[in-house]
Amino acid sequence: MTNDNSTYLRRMTHWPLVMAFIACTILAAFGQKNKETETPPTQKPLNEQATADAWDAYNSGKYEAAITNARLCIDEFRGAASIMQDKLKKEKANLPTGAVSDDVKRKIQTNGLLNDVATCYFIEGRSAEKLGRKDQAMKAYERARKYTYARTWDTKGWFWSPAEAADGRIEGLR
Repeated sequence: MTNDNSTYLRRMTHWPLVMAFIACTILAAFGQKNKETETPPTQKPLNEQATADAWDAYNSGKYEAAITNARLCIDEFRGAASIMQDKLKKEKANLPTGAVSDDVKRKIQTNGLLNDVATCYFIEGRSAEKLGRKDQAMKAYERARKYTYARTWDTKGWFWSPAEAADGRIEGLR
């Protein structure tokens, strides 16, 4: 009988180890992620994200937030945008507005920083207008009109010029 009890006790002392092993195996299996099917998070570059956030805020009537997001893009990228503008001016680039071919669309999109900075100046101007800040709006529009090679994509399928749109807004404010 002693022999049976000692075998039973030996088995019982291994039981917690067996249970711990099983628990660890199950937890490890649930904790693993399938790297092949997992999609990596996509994050837009700062200029694109700030511009999208500025548009979203403007379209939601959150004009202070629109200005804040627009300024984030402007403050970070206006130097690079000015360099792009000067380069395109020197090259006498032809960047049309309206509906364009896929090749021209790609060419316009390579000027992302320029496009976004000019667009953000325009958004700042429109938002300042909505807030009754005529002087701030005029300054933003004046800055936007300097970026004559910038283009903004309209979700309806065509490009427009923030510089030309700013000209129109300035005339309306005078």
